[in-house]
Amino acid sequence: MLKPLGPWLPALLLCSPLAAQAEGPSGDYWLIHQQGSLYKNEIFVADGDPANIYDRKNGVRSLGVYEFYEEGAKPTFTAYDVEIDCAKNRVRLNGAQNYDKFYNDIRPKKVSKEWQKKPEAWIAQSRDFLCKPNAHVEQKMYPLGKIPMAQLVSAAPGLFQLRNRDHAKNLILDMVDKGFEQMPVKNAPAKEGVQ
Repeated sequence: MLKPLGPWLPALLLCSPLAAQAEGPSGDYWLIHQQGSLYKNEIFVADGDPANIYDRKNGVRSLGVYEFYEEGAKPTFTAYDVEIDCAKNRVRLNGAQNYDKFYNDIRPKKVSKEWQKKPEAWIAQSRDFLCKPNAHVEQKMYPLGKIPMAQLVSAAPGLFQLRNRDHAKNLILDMVDKGFEQMPVKNAPAKEGVQ
């Protein structure tokens, strides 16, 4: 089980290289979902700044969600335009773009624009982030703060380090548990050997 990242987040964000010189568009960012394995993590961050949440037709609202990748072969992040209809409890992707900071490259990403019948966990969390604002703590969503996007991008590797530390700890604990399972029970009768 992963420990809350809350105590570490402010330190990571303040110690990032761009913290002192960060400029550009800002948002109120929240870590809403995490997935992956050791050195292959993905984190999903929603921009909860009311100025960046847009009203669309028929009560639908648009939320920016960013998927950050730890693997080097993937883009730095993917920016999603997630449309949410809280009244009908539905969600869909309106568009997405991959951004690679090393090549300073932005490319469109194909996504289904249909309303999701069984949304992936991160898409459902995006919907819940907007539709259930009082349940953020209960749903394990963590505030990252009101910061510029450049600072968020530079802080992502620190978030992956925290995830990897927890993954490594869990692997070690699993090995210890397996070792204990293989040990003979104390004061148990010895099994007869084959002769």
